[in-house]
Amino acid sequence: MDSISPKLSVKAVTDWLAGHGLSVESRSYSGETLTVRVPAACANAILAANFTAYMHDATNTTMIRTLSYSLPAYLYDHVSFVYPTTQFDAPVRLGAALELSLRQSRPRAPSRRADSASEVPASCASSITPRCLQALYGIPTMPATSSGNSLYVSGLGGTSANPNDLQTFLEQFRPDIKNGTYTSLSVAGSSDTGIPTNEGNCDTQYTVGLATNVSVTYAIAGSMSNGVTFGDLLNTVVYLLELDEPPLVVTTSYVFDEPVDSESIQVARTLCNYYAQLGLLGTSVIFASGDNGAVGGGSNQNNGCQSPAPFVPSFPSTCPFVTSVGSTQGVNPEVAASFSSGGFSNIFSRPSYQDTAVNAFLHRQGNLNAGLFNISGRAYPDVATQGMNFNIRVGGLTYNDFNGTSASSPTFASIIDRLLAAGRSPLGFLNPLLYSNATVAFNDITAGDNRDSMCGAGFNAEIG
Repeated sequence: MDSISPKLSVKAVTDWLAGHGLSVESRSYSGETLTVRVPAACANAILAANFTAYMHDATNTTMIRTLSYSLPAYLYDHVSFVYPTTQFDAPVRLGAALELSLRQSRPRAPSRRADSASEVPASCASSITPRCLQALYGIPTMPATSSGNSLYVSGLGGTSANPNDLQTFLEQFRPDIKNGTYTSLSVAGSSDTGIPTNEGNCDTQYTVGLATNVSVTYAIAGSMSNGVTFGDLLNTVVYLLELDEPPLVVTTSYVFDEPVDSESIQVARTLCNYYAQLGLLGTSVIFASGDNGAVGGGSNQNNGCQSPAPFVPSFPSTCPFVTSVGSTQGVNPEVAASFSSGGFSNIFSRPSYQDTAVNAFLHRQGNLNAGLFNISGRAYPDVATQGMNFNIRVGGLTYNDFNGTSASSPTFASIIDRLLAAGRSPLGFLNPLLYSNATVAFNDITAGDNRDSMCGAGFNAEIG
């Protein structure tokens, strides 16, 4: 992989840093991204910047950013971006994790396990448990036997999970799993507070609770005070690429509005290239599609619906090298969840593996939403699983209305990892397979839409 590293550019940058008494703390797998720890005063001096604390109102998080910066002219051709500087990359709030109130459910005794996917308990129409997902999707309950199986869960923004909640969750919903657990690790100096969160608990409970006996690692990046940033994504993917044996599957339940400024777009392209590298190494990269319907983060809903604004896609789901997971709801029939984000990228072109499916979809949609999205962009999501009314344990209590694609992503990741546990070869980058003859293995969701916006704009589910 040395050929990927732009050696002359790396030398130019490291020499410049050394001239200011700075050294590289870590490098990406391919060598083109350098991490340097710089005091704010020093950063202001060498970048001609003015780093200041900014408050992001929607997420109530503080970001240290500058409105401008500059580099020596001789570095212009060597440096694509410096992060964080001018990128105000606040994440889209996933509704399930941060906004929905949770109803406490009554503890229930575990029922007899369904013998086949057709035996879905009636209760699953309004309350999802691991047993429901096993029945719906044919997920095996027998423990995985391959020691090489591994599933990583991203805990961005310093979001922690709680092992005690996991144990009581398993006792309630998977009593056949004895001593189920996960390994927690910190990325780039982050710390595990151990404070239970809806997001972290759902991710660990529905990976450990579905991918039976598969090794699950919860990787924490960033801090809760700063919220989720592109920096958390960068630190996580760089860490994964540096592992001697990267995980076979990694799932992330956080999304951003796809960026529009040139610096942030460059960060997004770099991240997407890293996800492609992970795929080449045999890692299947799974992301939630987001919980804001077709319209995106929300700013385009505030015009009184008189002049519809362009839809805002979700990143990293728009990267063609990740598998984006949307949400469904209901059992008979299973339909698209209206909050499930989906649409078309404004940055990444449609990959060839999508052409047949997307052209057919666009033909059936007709002139719906004409001019509000990029018809030649990468379409997302790629797949969808249940995402409504999940039972989770938080702070010693059971709740039964956790909703969002942040529940769907770990569910799909667990399905893929259990395929590997059955002795399959590592799948790596999934999408070409998903859009080819593997479609016979999926249920076609043909009802529902993602019109979860003030103005009711969105796309309809279609055949194919």
